[in-house]
Amino acid sequence: MQRLGAVHTRSLVLLALQLLTQLPIADSALRYRVAEEGPPDVKIGNVAADLGLTAGTGSGDVTFALESGSEFFKIDNVTGELTTGPKRIDREKLPQCQMIFDENECFLDFEVSVIGPLQSWVDLFEGRVVITDINDNTPSFPSPVLQLSVEENRPIGTLYLLPTATDRDFGKNGIDRYELIQDGAAVSVFELQVADIPDGEKQPQLIVKGTLDREQKDSYELYLRVRDGGNPPRSSQALLRVSITDVNDNSPQFERATYEAEMAENAPPGTPVLQGTLRRVTFSVVSQAQDGGCYDSGLEDSETPSSKSSSGPRLGALPLPEEGYERTTPEGSVGEEEKSATFCSTPMHLF
Repeated sequence: MQRLGAVHTRSLVLLALQLLTQLPIADSALRYRVAEEGPPDVKIGNVAADLGLTAGTGSGDVTFALESGSEFFKIDNVTGELTTGPKRIDREKLPQCQMIFDENECFLDFEVSVIGPLQSWVDLFEGRVVITDINDNTPSFPSPVLQLSVEENRPIGTLYLLPTATDRDFGKNGIDRYELIQDGAAVSVFELQVADIPDGEKQPQLIVKGTLDREQKDSYELYLRVRDGGNPPRSSQALLRVSITDVNDNSPQFERATYEAEMAENAPPGTPVLQGTLRRVTFSVVSQAQDGGCYDSGLEDSETPSSKSSSGPRLGALPLPEEGYERTTPEGSVGEEEKSATFCSTPMHLF
């Protein structure tokens, strides 16, 4: 009897030692990494090995079960192999990773139960899988056509901020550089500068490096291209349409300093005596005394009506001085402006 009792006691001790050796280390950390957008059954790690357990194939061995995280992961209940599940992981669509720019801060947590032989013990462990980014998104601009208005005669070096592109990827797979594609006349008047701003993004800027004259060229078409830093890189481009807006930098001018016209005597008021081509410019002769021989004229319709006080044949020169008028510009006008002016001729000779 004593011998049987000794054998039984030794069996209990051996069983206890076996169980103790199979208990996982309590402070072991389950930390893994896997790239987004992978197919199902991608191996992530082995929970049994990382907990220091010897997984077997018999019914009396340690088994495993996922308590949380089964939406994206699965575990082999015998071997402890952790793999991706049937649902594809898209890092950019995970709510907890929307505004995360540190790759190590985007992760999915899971919990796994470890069950001892014959369910002699059960323990719960937490794990974390960091989701690494791949270059699966192309940077793009807010519109395929970008509009920019630039005033003519702006000083060289004037800077204009351009719309930035967005890329759902980040880090090395995020936006790497901008390029300006141009040819012809645009090459000599514009260049691109890219500034690094505090939040880590890049700001494209258009720099004026040549003379802009709307009367010579009123628009330019360039292409702004953006590339990311992936391997291979992804890129897109948008049409950048630069419109040159007008400023009042040209005074109205006459084609000649002196105009001559003939008019029959007794011509009724309103008879055209002089016609010319004007561009949205209004002139009128300042009234003088009737015997001064000044015309009362308006050229909105590109002609000069005769004096209402004409009483006889008049023939002679009507000098139109270049500096003898006033010019006014309506406030707030842009582009083609209405201009008005007044002038007075020198007295005409009466015959």
